[in-house]
Amino acid sequence: MTNLVQIAVVQNAVVHNVPVGGTVTVHTEARHGVSVLRVENTGPAVPPERGPILTEPFQRGTERVRVDEHAGVGLGLAIVHSIIRAHDRTLDLVARPAGGLVAVVRLPGTS
Repeated sequence: MTNLVQIAVVQNAVVHNVPVGGTVTVHTEARHGVSVLRVENTGPAVPPERGPILTEPFQRGTERVRVDEHAGVGLGLAIVHSIIRAHDRTLDLVARPAGGLVAVVRLPGTS
């Protein structure tokens, strides 16, 4: 389960990044028996009020216009959120002021 969540969050950050010159930063740590994954990208601007609803099915951070075959339909973070919630853990999404998103996942650690 943990690997699936990690891969999906990183893939989402890569796919929804700016096409040229973007970056994705991945940071992991163990904190008080919890594994923390922080993934940040430099994607298009996401209005701050959209951040919390990106975990709802079929929601996307920007308009629904598909610009390439990888634009998605808005299910990736919804599926990740469902998995995390089923294991009583958290996913926090925060829009970056300069564009992009910060996703923080907290999962059971390996102590």
